[in-house]
Amino acid sequence: MALRLDTAVIRGEIDNTTRDNVRGRLWLVGREYPVIIDLRGNAWRDVAGCKLSFTNPKPSPSAVAAGLQPKQKGQVGDLTTSRKPNANTPAEGPNTFYFEWFSEENGRVFIEGTDFEVSISGWVWEMNESQEEAQEEAQKMASLRAMRDWLAGIIQRPEPKDDDEFDDSEEAWENSLKQSDRLADAHMEAIEKYGAEGLYDNRIAFVMGWDHMLGGDCEPGPDDEDAPGEAWKESQEVPPELKDIESDLDDEAFAESLEEREREAHPLQTMAQDFVLRLLTEIEEERCENTAISDGSTPLDRFLRNSMNISGKLAGALGTRDLDGTFQTGHTLAILRRCLNWANEALTALNELMEAPEWRDRQDLLIDFRAELFAIRDGVNDLRKKLRTE
Repeated sequence: MALRLDTAVIRGEIDNTTRDNVRGRLWLVGREYPVIIDLRGNAWRDVAGCKLSFTNPKPSPSAVAAGLQPKQKGQVGDLTTSRKPNANTPAEGPNTFYFEWFSEENGRVFIEGTDFEVSISGWVWEMNESQEEAQEEAQKMASLRAMRDWLAGIIQRPEPKDDDEFDDSEEAWENSLKQSDRLADAHMEAIEKYGAEGLYDNRIAFVMGWDHMLGGDCEPGPDDEDAPGEAWKESQEVPPELKDIESDLDDEAFAESLEEREREAHPLQTMAQDFVLRLLTEIEEERCENTAISDGSTPLDRFLRNSMNISGKLAGALGTRDLDGTFQTGHTLAILRRCLNWANEALTALNELMEAPEWRDRQDLLIDFRAELFAIRDGVNDLRKKLRTE
């Protein structure tokens, strides 16, 4: 995932006085020597051809900074002092200092903030009018291609297979789930960078490698009622491709099948749901206190997150069956394997809570939670054994 450094930055120097080269030094909290930067490309028009220095008035330690390699080579992304924090920021609002690069060693790295004290030298070179538009477009395209290449490394698309035979094995489903996770991670990275507007101007489609979605200058917006694919909302006709399915289904039998499955929730699914409901009600005060100080990685965060993952995924895997009442065995086994991992992560976090002084008065409750988690984990193991023997 992208490395965001801004809180760890003490100060920095950037030099784009040589065309097509951005170089500089970056001093970070906890590091004795500055990080050396040497990148291909140019800054945005406002600082292209300049030297700039920046200082963080309130630097603070960050674990992310420790993983940054001491020499950074690669492609500059966006480098500007004129970017707005978001699309709703008025013209007179504050500008953001934004420095992004795609490192050969660390992938995407960026610094962003409105509090940096920035000073800019005079221009050593400037784009003339005939060059300006072409160079600006070339730099934007270079940044997009660097983002696309980086996301392709995250996604790791598999090679297409020649055969069309469906593989329902646990291993095939696990690979499919991992691919889905990587795709979701990459999509979140793209949305974090380009925002919602990037969904409608082809940038996100381009960097995600969804070339089939690239069209004209602007994709239809969310409120565009004439957009392709919207007409069905006004139509009362059954689409032709659904007519055969509709005629083959016995509506009454189908409805009875759905009702039967709703009445017969799997015991393991029910156990996990009840466990999460208990977490949400019995430690509500502690959850509120944790939210105020949380960075997303506290023991309580990890305990809750992994427990909720188990409940949600079991509901999806065990609450969805074929019309004959059976599960897709390979898919269910792959989900159950993940639930085991989440259960172990939740137990590790729970053990940390049990050792924390602030939870000393809740030991009896935490012991109950641990017993329930063990029961869920045992249930997952038992179901995996049963499915493997059927």
